[in-house]
Amino acid sequence: MMDYKKVMLLLVSAAGVAQAAPPTPGQLLYQKNCQRCHGKDGRLGLNGAHDLTKSNLNAFGRTYLVTSGMGKMPAFGKVLTPAQVQQVVAYSLTLK
Repeated sequence: MMDYKKVMLLLVSAAGVAQAAPPTPGQLLYQKNCQRCHGKDGRLGLNGAHDLTKSNLNAFGRTYLVTSGMGKMPAFGKVLTPAQVQQVVAYSLTLK
């Protein structure tokens, strides 16, 4: 049978284990629609995709690009709802 010290050590150890936060809706949308060219961390640059970690575009500019597309980047305005566009834009701004 376990003694008190072992039980407490086990409980403290289990409590200290960090659990990853579940992905946000914006992150899931990014993974589905953007990651293929921009990469998991926003730096991939496939098919001429810009490095999102170095972008100086604010949320307004990114919303326009996601909605309307530009160059090789397709428009997602008819694929994503306005709320989903905002979610993916918000997530893209976290990539550093």
